[in-house]
Amino acid sequence: MRQSQALMQEDIAECLDGFHALETTARELGIVDARHQRVQGFPHLRTSRFLASFDSGELSEVAYLRWLMRQNDKAVEGLLMEWKRLPPVNKRRLSQYWPGTKADVERALGECGGALVERQAALPRLTGVTPEDHYQSWKRWVGLYPLTAIPFYLGVVNEHEYFQEKQREFADASPEKIGQWTHYDRQVPSLAPGEALALLGRQEPDALGIPILAPATEEQLLDAFMPALAIQHTGNGLAANDRPMRLIADASGAILRDISQPTIYTHISFGRYHEKITIQLNYSVWFTERRAGQPLDLLAGQFDGVTWRVHLSSSGTVLGYDQMHQCGCWYQFFPASGFSLQPTLPVTQEPFNIGRTLPPGQQFTLWLESNTHHLLGVLPAKMLTSVEPLKVLPYAELRALAGPDGHYYSPFNSQGLIPESRRPERFVFWPMGIPSPGGMRIHGTHAIAFIGQRHFDAPRILDELGLVPESPQSAQLP
Repeated sequence: MRQSQALMQEDIAECLDGFHALETTARELGIVDARHQRVQGFPHLRTSRFLASFDSGELSEVAYLRWLMRQNDKAVEGLLMEWKRLPPVNKRRLSQYWPGTKADVERALGECGGALVERQAALPRLTGVTPEDHYQSWKRWVGLYPLTAIPFYLGVVNEHEYFQEKQREFADASPEKIGQWTHYDRQVPSLAPGEALALLGRQEPDALGIPILAPATEEQLLDAFMPALAIQHTGNGLAANDRPMRLIADASGAILRDISQPTIYTHISFGRYHEKITIQLNYSVWFTERRAGQPLDLLAGQFDGVTWRVHLSSSGTVLGYDQMHQCGCWYQFFPASGFSLQPTLPVTQEPFNIGRTLPPGQQFTLWLESNTHHLLGVLPAKMLTSVEPLKVLPYAELRALAGPDGHYYSPFNSQGLIPESRRPERFVFWPMGIPSPGGMRIHGTHAIAFIGQRHFDAPRILDELGLVPESPQSAQLP
């Protein structure tokens, strides 16, 4: 295909047909990449809750074009993931639009996407881009939500108190007195956290105010704040389901759980705080399962995992940290020193689980309970003589795992769920409206509250938490 600047009207129409054909085929085959949401009627655009938080009508022409380009980047990325997962027969059928190798298709998608964005920018502005929430209202109606939410609300409050008490007990004791642990960490980081924050403060923003981060800069930021892991032993040592794993695919397309390659998956996302752009460093760890702890354990099932996230201002201030399980369960926020939380939530909204204040600009160890993988504590990392190495991989790898036959597969279905991870709890918690509560899912699809609505990728979650600076120095954000 010719360069986007030279594309004629018929070429643009062919690009649009190609985008439609690939998107339709992926949907028919059930291999839709659910990481970002489609913009209905615009196959060359996919959005996120963060990108949808911009008022497109208020943007300058340059900013509006940049907004479209970022959504096109998400679409090209997702379509390429879907193309990689196509069976050979479908790739041949689509070769009239997308011929050649993966590199050829990626280049063609980018050129077509650029041309379609230029055309889109010349049309009346696109408004009303609103991602769907990840709640099913019909379940709440059928489940008499106004009544059933009351015991759920009380259960959530009691659970928060229970976990906070466990974390206080852990903080007051020496971990070595509680049990034995296996430690995991990556190699020595290239930058200390303070150096990475200074580097972040020097990055130029684009027209939307989003810092322009080169791939090497992203890697340095992620590396500087990457947590170490300490995982509790059972009576027989470290259990197999407590070993961080890598997800791989075999020749049949089955997703295998490889505990011989301890892995942490990373990616960068963005949010808002007082309408300024924040940078979010995401670290995800996966385990093979959560074993049943009793004859009828509603929370047990295949696959398990935890995501740890660091919130930074664009000027290089640590705002706070949060964590959740890969199901969106057990969300908890930890303010950074210099900030406190003053949430003002209606009674119809689930309260936050607020953890201890953590010092900024440090590397931490996450201390995880055996089997449940609950976070017992967050402590400054120490140099240890016995540490298992962690492989670091981009989170995007999970969306298209390369099999030994050259084909690609994903553990996530078109709704973003891992079907094998469904929990028995879904038969009890369904009236709260979350699809398959307890099931593991892809980032961008995590509902993190049973009462009301709240998503892990909500762009203004720091404002909803009521995060406020405790000093003028902390308040000097970009």
